[in-house]
Order: sequence, then structure tokens, then C-alpha cells
Amino acid sequence: METKKEILDTIHLHSEGVQDILTEPPGWMVRWGNTTIFLILLLILLMSYLIKYPEFVPSTVIISSRNPPEKLEARINTKVEDIFVEDHQPVSRNQLLMVLQSTADYRDVIRLRSIVDSLDNRGMAHFPLQEVAGFKLGEIQADYNAFAKALTEEQLYARLQPYSPDYAAANRSLTESRNRIRTLLEQKSLEQTKYELSKREFDRYQELFNERVVSASELNQEKLKFLQAAQNLESINITISQLQEGILGIEKTRSGVTISAEKDKINLTSQTAQLFEQLRKSLNAWEQNYLLTSAVPGVVSFQQFLGKNQFVKTGDILLSVMPDDKDMLIGRLLVPATNLGKVKEGQKVLLKLDNYPYQEFGMVEGRVKNIANAPDKDGNYYVNVILLNGLQTSFHKTLTFDKELKGNAEIVTQDLRLIERVFYQLRKLLRFE
Repeated sequence: METKKEILDTIHLHSEGVQDILTEPPGWMVRWGNTTIFLILLLILLMSYLIKYPEFVPSTVIISSRNPPEKLEARINTKVEDIFVEDHQPVSRNQLLMVLQSTADYRDVIRLRSIVDSLDNRGMAHFPLQEVAGFKLGEIQADYNAFAKALTEEQLYARLQPYSPDYAAANRSLTESRNRIRTLLEQKSLEQTKYELSKREFDRYQELFNERVVSASELNQEKLKFLQAAQNLESINITISQLQEGILGIEKTRSGVTISAEKDKINLTSQTAQLFEQLRKSLNAWEQNYLLTSAVPGVVSFQQFLGKNQFVKTGDILLSVMPDDKDMLIGRLLVPATNLGKVKEGQKVLLKLDNYPYQEFGMVEGRVKNIANAPDKDGNYYVNVILLNGLQTSFHKTLTFDKELKGNAEIVTQDLRLIERVFYQLRKLLRFE
């Protein structure tokens, strides 16, 4: 068998360096290389198992008080007619801040609103039609005219009582008929007496005729008197019956008059009440379009440069009112549906505010309070965050809050091992292939 020396001698080498390497035995680094690489890989796997760090779900955040700022926007395209406040001025609840131009005189509309609010459906009889007749109401004028017409008709009906003559005539007829019946009843009593006397006299003549004491002619005369008395009594009874039937008809007529009068009264009252409510709705709609008022006490801020006769478009935010109640601050997150399943109540949230760069001021910490059950129209979910330490940052600085604070947020979810993240990525790539 050829020795190693002989084999090497038979190989034609083109380089002395290569020949030196092949002829010399390997050093310790080469001999232990595989072991070293294996140990390094094992150490990497061990570290990837031991190292854990959380995953962050990014979102946007708006920090405001428990009662968020009230934003007042223009609802129609028009011009500014008058401004009653200055920027950063304290305002009270329901204070008038600004008026936009309309076809009505806002002072007249405000006076009409005061009148309407001071009355209810039962007090409309005291509505000052004469005073309001000269108001310039613009868009509300048609509804007011309809209400004023209905109220005037109701007041005329109450004053003139158009069914009173019919009712009075029916009462007079009833009185006269009852008086006649009373007279006829007295006459009937007399006729009844005459009838009984005539009957007894006729019976006596009948007996005498049977005994041949009186002639047939005398009997016939008594019979004629008896029949005449009976006819008079029957005539009175018929007249009484006719009068009683007439009384029933008159009472029916009077009842119909009463029902018609009450029905017309109810219809007029109902119509006036409905038009009064329609007038109230028109006032509400006009105020929403042209009056800007504060719903809460606080401080008003101008959202743009404003002046009289300045044109504003629908949707322009003109004013905002920051409520006085700033004790409870809440963060409102808008989280996309991606990775939302990892977000749980009580998880830590790191807030980076645009007004205060986190590199200089630090981050504000919060906790997830609750999560919306359904997404909005864009597929995002609302998440409320409570600020346990207020606006104190990780650099132990307390930030000033005077309006809404916007920024970005990171929800800290559960910790994952490094090897798990690599495994998830490999599984995702394999599935993709």
C-alpha cells in the first residue's frame, strides 16, 4: 500500500502554500471547529427561549376630560352675524356665543322662544298675538302664521259660541212643550171627570130605557154626550203623546248641538296644540342652524379666525368649549382590527403625545378600561384608557392639560419568547408558499 508521502509526491501541486497546508496536520481550531459551532447554535437557541419581550399594538389616542370638549360647527353655508364672546373667555351653560346670518331677526326669534317656553298647551289663550305680529321670523314665519290662524279661530269660537243660538232655541222649545203638556194634563183631568159623569149618566139612561121609562131619542142624546166626552179625552191624550214625542226630538237635537260644539272645540284646540308644537320644532331647528350656544360651563376657544360677515361653510368647526370639570382624564384609542384579539382589559398602554415629544418629556402610562363590542364604519374599534397617574410622564414630569391632547399609543400585550416569534414567522412563510 502506498504511503501518504508517496501519494503526495504523485500529485502535481501548483502552489507551495497549498502543499504546506496539505502536508501539515490541522491545528486545534480546525479540530474543535464543529464543536464550537454546535455550542454557539445551542447557546442561541437557549437565549431565544429565555429572552421574552412584549408585543405592541399601535393606535392613535385623544386625551380629554370625562366630558370631552364641546365642538360647535356651522350647519349651513352662511355668514357670521354677531360674536358675543372672546377667545379663552369663561362661559356659562346655555350662554349665547355666536349668531349666524339668516332671513330672520335673531332678536325677534329669541323673544319668540322666550314666549313659547313660558307657555304650555293650557296657557296658549294668553299668547300675545298682537306683540308677535310685528316680528321678523324668516324661515319660521310660515309655521307661526299657521299657529296664529289656528289660535285666532279657537279664540273666536270660544268668544262667539256659534252653537249657542241652536242650544238656546232647543231649550226654549223644550220649555214651551213641557208647559203645554202641563196645561193639557190639567185639561185632561177635567175631561176625565166629564167622561166619567157622561158614562154614569148614559148607564142610568140605558137602565131607564130598558124599563121603558125614557124614549130611544133621549137615550141617543145621552149616548152622543158620552161619545163626545170620550172623544175629547182621547184627543187630549193624542196631543200629549205628540208633545212628548216632540220633546224627545228636541232633546236629541240639543244633544247633537252639544256634541257638535264639543267636537269642534276639541278639533280647534287639538289643531292649535299641534301647530304650537310644530312652531316649537321650527324654533329648535332654527336655533340649531343659526345659534351657537354652550351646553356646559367652561372656557370657549376659537377654532379659526372669526369676524362679522365672515363666510363659513357647513361642517366648519367654529368654536369649542372646554368643560370646567378636568379632574378625570380619559384616553380614547382608535385601534384597527389587526391584532385586536390580543388587547385585554387592564393591559398597559404607553402614550406618546404630539404636544409633548416623548424623547424630551417622556411617555404617559395608562391601562385599558374597556373595548368596544363593534367596530365603526371604518372597521376600527374604540378603546377607553384610564390614566392612573394623570399626565405624569415616565420622566416624572406633569404635563399641562388645557384642551384635547392627541398622539400615538402602544398597547403592551402578552410577552412572547424570541423562538416563538421565529417559529410563527417560519410557519407563516411555509403556509404562504
